Amino acid sequence: MSPLDHYDPFTVLAHNKIGNNIGNMLFPYSIARTVMTKDTELETFIPERVKKEKLREYNQTADLCILPFANAFRVSFIDNLKKTTKFVKHMKKPCVVVGVGMQQSLQQNSFSPELDMAVSEFMNAVLEKSALVGVRGEITGAYLKRLGYQEEIHYTVIGCPSMFLYGDTLPEIKVNGLQEASSVCLNSKITLPQKFHDFMHQTSQEYKNYHYIPQVIEEIFRMYAGMPYPEHFVEEIPKYFPMKFSNPIYKKKKGLTFVNAHSWLEFLGEQDFSIGSRIHGNIAAILAGIPSFVIVSDKRILELVEYHQIPHMMLQDLGDHMHAGEIYEKTDFSKVAKGHKQRFDHYLDFLRKNGIETIYDHTGEEVWFDQLVNNIDYPGPVYALSALSVNQQAKRLEQCLGYYRNKKKRK
Repeated sequence: MSPLDHYDPFTVLAHNKIGNNIGNMLFPYSIARTVMTKDTELETFIPERVKKEKLREYNQTADLCILPFANAFRVSFIDNLKKTTKFVKHMKKPCVVVGVGMQQSLQQNSFSPELDMAVSEFMNAVLEKSALVGVRGEITGAYLKRLGYQEEIHYTVIGCPSMFLYGDTLPEIKVNGLQEASSVCLNSKITLPQKFHDFMHQTSQEYKNYHYIPQVIEEIFRMYAGMPYPEHFVEEIPKYFPMKFSNPIYKKKKGLTFVNAHSWLEFLGEQDFSIGSRIHGNIAAILAGIPSFVIVSDKRILELVEYHQIPHMMLQDLGDHMHAGEIYEKTDFSKVAKGHKQRFDHYLDFLRKNGIETIYDHTGEEVWFDQLVNNIDYPGPVYALSALSVNQQAKRLEQCLGYYRNKKKRK
């Protein structure tokens, strides 16, 4: 969805307008702010779903196509990557990839020949329509180098565009120390080892004014209306993980999520600390101006925290007796700002090489995107079904059941 859309929570979830994860809302939000001058018309779409008629329209009316990707270089995304490659080949206008990365576990060093072929075809198609590809980090760069691509000729490392929401500066991080009454935001991933979930639970016990923010569509829909997880979603349910909306985390309004980036950032700006395994959950905290700490569980996250100097530790280094307060006290949260201007200047140079006009080409003007956003009434935090009144529960269930009943009829 467009960052300027303000759909109600059910519409966002039912049509999966977050692309499976609310973290995906951040990089188009940042890119839109960067490119939206007063005469910019923005239309968002999913390349693999574009019909022939729409493609014909884009080729006639669009100036360029910006493709902000996440961890698209992975085996489970091959079919989507092939469809996007087909779209790029049929586009007659420039197609610029802004932030694409690979995904591997920390231990994995093997490569898939099928993925190699799909990535090569994708890169070749994009390079015919752009100056060079922007990748998320050095790990992805090394992967492309292995496939025969050259740094600064075919690709360049730009990190994640979400980090450049405010250009060459970041909000000043409010470091006030942690007390028992501090507001701590937790983010998690169900597939991580039990010791991680033990740490999350311990943190929630130490800081009673905590909030847990689920990010993936399956988990959000589960808390929203009790929708069952897909079959084989997870092999083993870790202790303490909130699987049901009846969990005390949700019943007591400690668990909440968001269906737009604006409300998410506003909420985080009122908190004291963010910690967990979700890279964009913690990037959102940085953009909101609060201390943020990432527990790194894969190479996708590793290359981003290294490039942007985001405070972190490796999952294997998480000790049994570690405490969030101890981590907070030992962390230099200011280091994320060191080198940020140089990283942004490189990012801006990448955009300019690809012919993308930005608000930074018009110094002294008000940011048009901010004016638009400030006039939109975005939905606020989304709470679990169990945290609502009986009347609110009935309304939500009627909405869900009615939608799926009508959907079944249409089939």
